[in-house]
Amino acid sequence: MHSGFSEAVGEYATFFGFATPPTSYGGYGGNADEPPKYTFEYPSGWKEEKPSKVEKGTQGVDGRVVNPKSKDQRAFLITLTRAGEDNATFKVRDLESTFAGFAGADYVLQDAIQSATNTTNSTRELDGIPVYDFDIESPVYRYLCSITFRDGKVFALFVRSPTKMFAANEEKLRHIQASFKLL
Repeated sequence: MHSGFSEAVGEYATFFGFATPPTSYGGYGGNADEPPKYTFEYPSGWKEEKPSKVEKGTQGVDGRVVNPKSKDQRAFLITLTRAGEDNATFKVRDLESTFAGFAGADYVLQDAIQSATNTTNSTRELDGIPVYDFDIESPVYRYLCSITFRDGKVFALFVRSPTKMFAANEEKLRHIQASFKLL
């Protein structure tokens, strides 16, 4: 399965993700010659962790990297392929509902949304595509999230850290989010 591959250069490694369908797990159903669909940079000491077939099929988890010193500190990307399948133009109209829809992939995210002490969001444009950024502060976890879409797929990057560790690692965690882009 193409879950992704990484290249390490200096302080950060680059993750390249393929956004393949769950049927491609184990090398079946995908095209091995397809180029990566997205990328993000992460601290070079972190490790890639391949999502299971269940995570990929039921939760849409396409790629994940974790801090081996604290596995609660991680970045993962969810892809959903239903955007615009009815031949209508896909638009994110209700950001909160769209965002909450991803919470099924991470029960900790559900808890963070429900117990959030502060939530901020903004929109930026990257290569002509809108990217919706979120910062969710809760007593236990802090999430940095970016959601965008292209070619009928929704791409959502989540950067998670225990709140007590966030300040000491903020620059690197924000770098993960800022480096996310579609290819």
